[in-house]
Amino acid sequence: MRNVIVILVFALALISCKSSKNEYSIKGSIAGIEKGKVYLQKIVDGKPVSIDSTDIVSGKFTFIGKMEMPDLRLLRLDKQTHFAEFFLDNASITVIANKDSLRSTKITGSPSQDIFRIYINEMEKLNKDVNTLRGKYQSAVSSGNTNEADKAKIDYQAMIDNNKVFTKNFVKEHSNSVVAAFIAFAQLANQVDIAELDAITSKFPAEISKSEYVLKLKELIQAQKATAIGVIAPDFTMNDPEGKPIQLSSLRGKVVLVDFWASWCGPCRQENPNVVKLYGQFHPKGFEIIGVSLDRTKDQWVKAIKDDNLTWIHVSDLQFWQNAAARLYAVYSIPQSFLLDKDGKIIAKGLRGEELGKKLAELFPN
Repeated sequence: MRNVIVILVFALALISCKSSKNEYSIKGSIAGIEKGKVYLQKIVDGKPVSIDSTDIVSGKFTFIGKMEMPDLRLLRLDKQTHFAEFFLDNASITVIANKDSLRSTKITGSPSQDIFRIYINEMEKLNKDVNTLRGKYQSAVSSGNTNEADKAKIDYQAMIDNNKVFTKNFVKEHSNSVVAAFIAFAQLANQVDIAELDAITSKFPAEISKSEYVLKLKELIQAQKATAIGVIAPDFTMNDPEGKPIQLSSLRGKVVLVDFWASWCGPCRQENPNVVKLYGQFHPKGFEIIGVSLDRTKDQWVKAIKDDNLTWIHVSDLQFWQNAAARLYAVYSIPQSFLLDKDGKIIAKGLRGEELGKKLAELFPN
């Protein structure tokens, strides 16, 4: 009987070990908080959605569950915004936080998170150099030092290119990790051409190709082929603020900028004065803009149009990142734009600032 008991205990231990590999446990502590609630969230259509919750007891909390595949998760304390972002594996995860410095939360135990942290740490160093060069460029421009500004601009662009090379190499070296697929989707999708993105995506092994990030990359590649320079822009119809349907193809005969933006998008709003200036200069010559907003509420959308003096055509279905036109054009970040010739053919993408002005000057010579 003693031998039978020993065998049973050993068998149960094996079962327990096997089970632990197929599930995750998150054990966390938050110094300075005795009770409350923690929510485990994931990003769905660009928004955090709670998928589990647990109580804080004496400053500690626990989550147990199962991941089909490692994926990005968030932790939110009570009604606050999320305080931690990490890749979750079927592993034993430890979370150490402090209520006075939640953004410094330490997460260990996830192999995928370890890979992600390596990338984040290196990019933080590289971006620090980028910001320094940007500051030098802006300072030189403000002081009227043209030579110094030109040099700083060249150095700045070189550093941006260096960041891109590092990211591509990192994705290649970690192609067996979902983290690499996430980085490819989040960082490279709008930085490399369609052929290179297709080549990068094809390198992910079969088990990784089932992740949502690879699936999105494939969807993006197909959509980019449909919105490549030289093809007729996909047509769509969407309502303006008054509820009137506007069809893109109805603007044929004009040079059209399809401008994806939103009231909540800081870079979009910063670019708007430049676009307003160019619209005033080239609209009388046959230039038109159709602004496609990824807003969620009509009031904020309309207010931004008025505040920024955007006098061109505006449409939206108020579906945020699920905007039908944005999905049709594979727009996963804004601002983004597509410049169409008078026949509706895409002749340029992503033009901003001086580049947009130069292109319009080419199309509408004096």
